[in-house]
Amino acid sequence: MYNRFIESYNLIKESGVSNPLLETLRLFDLVSSGKISRGLSCYDKTIDDINMMAAERKNGVPMEYILGIATFMGKSFLCTNDTLIPTEETSLLVMTASDILHNRIKDGLGKQRVIEIGTGCGNISISLSGLCDDDVSIAASDISAAAVDIAKKNVERFGVQKKVALFCGDLFDPFPDHKNDTDMIVCNPPYIPSTSLRKLSSEIVDHEPMVALDGGPYGISLFRRLINESINMLKPGGLLIFEIGEGQENLITMLFKKNKLYADVKQYLHEDKVRVISAIKC
Repeated sequence: MYNRFIESYNLIKESGVSNPLLETLRLFDLVSSGKISRGLSCYDKTIDDINMMAAERKNGVPMEYILGIATFMGKSFLCTNDTLIPTEETSLLVMTASDILHNRIKDGLGKQRVIEIGTGCGNISISLSGLCDDDVSIAASDISAAAVDIAKKNVERFGVQKKVALFCGDLFDPFPDHKNDTDMIVCNPPYIPSTSLRKLSSEIVDHEPMVALDGGPYGISLFRRLINESINMLKPGGLLIFEIGEGQENLITMLFKKNKLYADVKQYLHEDKVRVISAIKC
């Protein structure tokens, strides 16, 4: 095991990553379904493929795509290059949405219907369903049929078919029968400005799906549509909540003010930066 670890470490080190030891440990940990992080042996039958995986990592392929697995909020999700790799900051969106739903049910607002736009591998809807009881139903969609296929596998993987339904289509197109009856809309949209994409590492732009990254000229193209079109889906008092990029809170607040059909715009922090915004339909 030691020799294989060293061989993998050397391959990853040659790729020029900033912390090859951490990357190698992450690789072994993911391959072993988290046994390293639990303080157990990382050796299992898949270790025979470790050098091949390390070689792919050397070529810049994200580790999650090499293994087909990404970790989010303590769960392992099937993940391919048809879906974005879940990131830690998105847990703020899930936890905030969960808290709001719990409070709405506690306040006597009854069963909650949630729509997620741009579900990717399904990590947001599945994690949210795990934090909520049966009074919350979630309909999740993605414009990519390939992404929806991965999300369906994850829904089955976690046994939440009765709580999370999946659809394919652009924004709210899959939900013609849910106008004015939705309690919450959740979204982690593409928010990187088109001109900033070239500044990202090749590991991201060469492998992750561009449709889930490119937010248009100012990074807010989908935000405009989301804010304007959510009005037709939400109940009066329904809530729109979504993740934003760093430093976008002022632009997003201006979009809400321009729309004039929302109230109680709130900002939520991740590591002292605004990363989630919510607003209520008047």
